Amino acid sequence: MSDKTNKRSLNRGKGIDGPISQAAVYTIMAIVVFLVLLPVLLTIMLSLKSNYDLLQGIWSIPTKIMWSNWKFGFTEILPNMLNSILIALVSTFFTVFIGAISAYVFVRMDFLGKNVLFKLVILLMLIPSIITLTPLYILCAALHIENTWFAIWFPTVAGGQVSAIFLFSTFFRQQPKELFEAAKIDGAGELKMFVSICLPLAIPVLCIQAVNSFASAYNDFLWPTIIIQETSKQPLMPVLKNLAQVAQSSGKQGVSYAMYLLSGIPLVFTTLFGLKYFVNGDFASGLKL
Repeated sequence: MSDKTNKRSLNRGKGIDGPISQAAVYTIMAIVVFLVLLPVLLTIMLSLKSNYDLLQGIWSIPTKIMWSNWKFGFTEILPNMLNSILIALVSTFFTVFIGAISAYVFVRMDFLGKNVLFKLVILLMLIPSIITLTPLYILCAALHIENTWFAIWFPTVAGGQVSAIFLFSTFFRQQPKELFEAAKIDGAGELKMFVSICLPLAIPVLCIQAVNSFASAYNDFLWPTIIIQETSKQPLMPVLKNLAQVAQSSGKQGVSYAMYLLSGIPLVFTTLFGLKYFVNGDFASGLKL
């Protein structure tokens, strides 16, 4: 009996759930996290260095913390950062709103050519966005909206519908039909079922799509560079490189690193906000009309 117990303890230690295996998993995870965070930590350290400390090497310990780099960098990028945030918020709202309604129509309603139209929408995923730049520019020029934010909003919202419709339609199809049948018995129409059932149930999916749409619109570089010529109207990404180069050429290399870090703050807060609602999404709320 004691031999069997010893063998079991040895096998337990060698198994997947054993302490040795767990220690190996935690060690690998720690190494991966360190490698992911290392560039960020290095950039933070460089952004707080003076020009003298930067000349000593990237791994040298700063002799003086230069908080002025962050203050100056924030002042320089703030106007264009606000442009990016406003552009991304408007694009995200309409992308999520139109995508959710369109997906609900595809899932819940029957009309001629529904399946063909849905397949065509999904096939748009295969078209590289870069080949649509010239037609988009011609269209914006014909509408006389070039050099305006509308020229960014329209293509961004339209391009985001493909992933939004695919994501929302997949989620709506998984909902039990009994919910909608009970709602119909209670006299609820399609609009009320969409607002009272689908939207509360889809809070996690809404947050996922909102975070993705915001990040995509905020990080967009190529199209705003083409369609917006005035620097005061441009979002942050097209002008960030120029601002950083100006800072470096003027002997303020630490400021350029601070600009790169500060530009990612809205994305960090947006992701944390989305994760909060994703984790706390109340699926039972859709049962209430």
